[in-house]
Amino acid sequence: ASFIINVLSDNANRATADVKSTVNKRKGKIAEQGSVIFMYDRRGKVEVAANLDEEALMDAAIENGCEDMELVEGDEEGTSIVYSDPKEAGMMADAVRSLGHVDVKVSLAWVSKAPVEVSEEDFEKNMEIIDSLEELDDVDSVEHNMSN
Repeated sequence: ASFIINVLSDNANRATADVKSTVNKRKGKIAEQGSVIFMYDRRGKVEVAANLDEEALMDAAIENGCEDMELVEGDEEGTSIVYSDPKEAGMMADAVRSLGHVDVKVSLAWVSKAPVEVSEEDFEKNMEIIDSLEELDDVDSVEHNMSN
């Protein structure tokens, strides 16, 4: 499994030390910066607290000038995530709003090109690392390529 750790900091040395320490304490390994980025695509991500109708969304997306989209179920029940070209994220959010959904969260995300399935034990270990990283003040988000 691989992670992309997005860090926002005013002190790069502190942030690097914190991330390395957190990962090493949980017996993880850190690769060089950018060494796994080729396994991910940068995508626009629109999250909405509703189940969206794919056909209606496709029509609204086309009307708003979007060419590419992927609708998936959200992490929580009753939510949806729409992935789009990063340049079209704003237009996709407008398309979702045109369907009557005003509570829309727009962001950019790294999405795995080839998700990998790991054992339950490895999944738990990796999720512990992710949770610990997300508790750090300088870590904005952690993306991974685990499918389970």
